[in-house]
This record gives sequence, structure tokens and C-alpha cells, in this order.
Amino acid sequence: MTERAPLVLITGAAGRIGSTLRSALSQYRLRLTDRDLSECEPKPNEEVLEADLADFAAMRQAVEGCDAVIHLGGNPAPSATWWDLKAPNIDGVHNVFEASRQAGVRRLVFASTNHVTGMLDERGEWPVGARGPIAPDSLYGVTKAFGEAMGRYYAENSDLSVICLRIGWFTGEHQLLDNEGWLRMWLSVPDLGRLVNASLTADVRFGIYYGVSANTPMRYDMEKARTELGYEPLDDSSKLLADRIGN
Repeated sequence: MTERAPLVLITGAAGRIGSTLRSALSQYRLRLTDRDLSECEPKPNEEVLEADLADFAAMRQAVEGCDAVIHLGGNPAPSATWWDLKAPNIDGVHNVFEASRQAGVRRLVFASTNHVTGMLDERGEWPVGARGPIAPDSLYGVTKAFGEAMGRYYAENSDLSVICLRIGWFTGEHQLLDNEGWLRMWLSVPDLGRLVNASLTADVRFGIYYGVSANTPMRYDMEKARTELGYEPLDDSSKLLADRIGN
């Protein structure tokens, strides 16, 4: 009998990252969840389940039977108010972690952000490393720091292992802009797939890592992601932009 592929839940599956990531995870069975999946056309290895992060019962149902969770859902706006962030980014984070613990999920990949250390970027204190202090540049960054702390708590106090990814500027290469700050923190579509696949299988109990491509110059210290996750980014924003302008 052929062994079934592991089942992976993706929250925020209708979002920009979630919808792009699916094709890089074709070796898994995927359960896609978001508040509105009306425009999502599931592939043969996918199933869909509409759910709100703030609804614990819905999240508990969503994680049932899953081997891993990729938590992308939430309010991604750096300008959002606390009241707009609280339900999806605070209550929702707790719900996903606790539901995963109860369901016996083995690995949770939490989508954090470079905004957790955004003030270090503002001051040009580069390279920024994942072992350094947090310095949020927004309430959005504060909620993601909360999510990282929640991940550490569950990794220390349950059987759930947690990988937190501080994702940089995610866009396709044709949307690259000639802006040094953005080029330093770019994450390509293929490198996103490499990063998440590495995060699902790495032999790590808990860790926080930056998620960007192999950009030159580099804003973040990527050595931790390379050595602990085995993440090897291949794309370089400056090279791709130069090639595009040259053509």
C-alpha cells in the first residue's frame, strides 16, 4: 500500500503568499483555510475549509489530522491599529497554536516579519541577525513578536516544534523596483518555496530565522537559516534587476 503524503494546513491560503506557495508544496496533501476561499480552485492534492482565525472551534476543526501547519493568516498591514490587529494577530495566533497542540501537530511554521526588527533597519544597524534584540517599527511588528514568543512557549511546553520565519519583501522578479532598501530584503517566489520546504523538515525544536533571497548587498544575517534549516537561497535581487534593465 502506498503511504499517504503528510497533511499540511495553510492558514491565510487566499493571501498573496499562501496562494503562491501552494505549487511549491505539491508533494504534500494541503488543507487550505481562510475566511473567504470562493476564488480558490483546489488542485487534486488540496481541500478547502473556510474558517476565521478568531474562532477557536473552527481552528480546532481545521488542524484535525494535520501533520504540520503553515500559519500565514492575519492582518499584514504595518499601518493597522491595535483594534484591527487584535483578533487575527493576537487571538488568532493563540487559537492556531493551541488547536495545533490539542490535535497533536508535530510542526508549526509561523510567518513572522522583518517589522519585528524594523527600527534596526531604520537606523541602518546591518546586518540584522535573528539572535539580536527585537525592535518593532509598528504595532503589526509587535503582534508578530508576540507570535514568536507564543511559538517559543509552545515549543518549550508541548510536543509542538515551531519555526518562525521573518519574511522580507515578497514579490515576483518582474515587480522588482530599483530601491536599495527593498532589494536588500527581497524574497523571490522560488526561494519562498525552498525556505518553507526546509522549515517543514528541519531537525529543529524551535528557531527564528530571516527569510530573504541571496541578495547583494544583504541586510540580514542568513547564516542561522543556512546552518540550522539547510535553506539555500539562489536568487539575487540586484543581479535579476541588472539583467532585466540590460535587456
